Amino acid sequence: MKQVVISSLALSLLGACASTPQQPAAPKPFELTIAHINDHHSHLAPSELTFDWAGQAWQVEAGGFPRMTAMIDQIRQNNQNVLTLHAGDAITGSVFFKRLGSAADARFMNDTCFDAFTIGNHEFDTGDVGLKTFLDQLGTTRCNTVKLSANIEPEIGVSPLTPQTATDSFQPYTIIQRNGQSLGLVGLTIAQRTMQTSHPDKTTRLTDELAAAQRSVAALQAQGIEKIILLTHVQYQNDIDFAGKLPGVDVIIGGDSHTLLGDFSAFGIDADGTYPTQVTNAEGDPVCIAHAYKYSQVVGELHVTFDGDRVASCSGRPHYLIGSDVQPKAGAVTTVQPVLDALDQSGVFTRIEPDTQQQAWLDTYQQQIDAFANEVLAKVPQRICTQPIGTPRRAECGQQQSSGLQRLIAESFLAAAPDADFAIQNGDGSRGDIEPGTFTVGDAYKLLPYGNTLMTIEISGSELKQVLEEALNFAVTGDDNIGAYPYGANIQYSINLQQGFGDRISDIKVWDDEQQTWKAVRPRDTYRVVTNSYIAGGQSGYKTFLTLSDRGRAHNTGIDYAQAFADYVRQFDQLKRPTQFATQEFVPVKE
Repeated sequence: MKQVVISSLALSLLGACASTPQQPAAPKPFELTIAHINDHHSHLAPSELTFDWAGQAWQVEAGGFPRMTAMIDQIRQNNQNVLTLHAGDAITGSVFFKRLGSAADARFMNDTCFDAFTIGNHEFDTGDVGLKTFLDQLGTTRCNTVKLSANIEPEIGVSPLTPQTATDSFQPYTIIQRNGQSLGLVGLTIAQRTMQTSHPDKTTRLTDELAAAQRSVAALQAQGIEKIILLTHVQYQNDIDFAGKLPGVDVIIGGDSHTLLGDFSAFGIDADGTYPTQVTNAEGDPVCIAHAYKYSQVVGELHVTFDGDRVASCSGRPHYLIGSDVQPKAGAVTTVQPVLDALDQSGVFTRIEPDTQQQAWLDTYQQQIDAFANEVLAKVPQRICTQPIGTPRRAECGQQQSSGLQRLIAESFLAAAPDADFAIQNGDGSRGDIEPGTFTVGDAYKLLPYGNTLMTIEISGSELKQVLEEALNFAVTGDDNIGAYPYGANIQYSINLQQGFGDRISDIKVWDDEQQTWKAVRPRDTYRVVTNSYIAGGQSGYKTFLTLSDRGRAHNTGIDYAQAFADYVRQFDQLKRPTQFATQEFVPVKE
């Protein structure tokens, strides 16, 4: 038998090795990719993008939900550990929602399959019941989209959102697993803006966003979750501010402010910051912030590398989605290849074909919409502008001193509710101008895209003065509230901004149709005003309107405000703006 002799030195070395503890291997960096969108506002179809390059204006088809889905699928194929997120305002804002409700948006979103969705302010445009319908439509057995908001508190047992518990329809946060890593997601909804610009039920509260985030982050950390993502609908600047006040937050994917991030300067497009924007949290650790613009035009692709539970680095890019048919806006060009090359090399534009299945759905929906939307209502000889009082005059608006468009819209309200004495419309109650050319039903619904109806309110002369004082005060004292300014039809008044609240409005008059003259408003007399349901609900500073509604002095006509405008325009061969532009003289439109 062969003997094996081991020296004493070898034995001592073996003993040393046996007694030395093994050092744990350093954890490998965890790499996460987030594909994200926000604020698509029922814009399922593509739009036209105009940009500048090499001293010339170009146009190209941009966005559309089928393109977004194709881009998200490509991101999934090219990366591991992918989260797909939607930062709110999915519905309302286009003729698709007006005619099809939220079902079409939910169908597209379910096919794309978002891991999580945060409720935006415009999700409440048709009240708690409308939001409940959409949330019920969102998610399938194949695609379990988690619905989030940490600061929406419907009354349990009263709101359809919370028939039994606070989490019947959505939850404050969720935990998602990727490659053995636990990721905490917290949803936030902008509070004041939701109460002012949408229609949550009166029993539904929206609490302070920062405090709600702090509670949810603490709850996640108590469960040992340290990789934390905020999925917010609170605006870009608030995201930056919140990041510095919160511990533990690593990533913020946001919406509401329609923020374009990235360097588009070579194409004459202004952006609001870098993609991603990097700041630090309350503990001094990095936070990566990303937004993806609006209206189904951009998909964000964010790459985050974690070293343990701390962000080591983040990078990525926006994908501004375009087609390949790029054309000069005017004039002829022998070749478009140089501009295509520039777009491809830009790092911000992506040429991509739409998802074929979703494009087939969109074509079917578009046929239904076109039959309705393509009816020509009138010809427009010259631009009718939204030119708010107090803002710089735009050259393309000519000599208009204030918003002729809002006055025209107010005229349409009065035509739809002829028993009213006058109409009031808020300055930012529409989207864009009316361009010269033909004006269609679809244009009317794009101009007035949200879920508002016409309401009539019984109001005394003194209450009317209070309403105007409130609206004017809201318009002139806030940073971004000029859109609250009251325009109208069959009403005029004088303004003195040198006075304080309560004394700025004077000489209020209402047009008397029978006597064809202006009559001074008497404090104790009763009048009937027609307005949109948005400000009738007290939004944008119109608090007395809400008080009167609560007292049973308001009546919802059920008339869609866009339909009222379309019906009004239909009576004109040529649609013209009001001819007088004194600060507050509202005159008949028809000339």
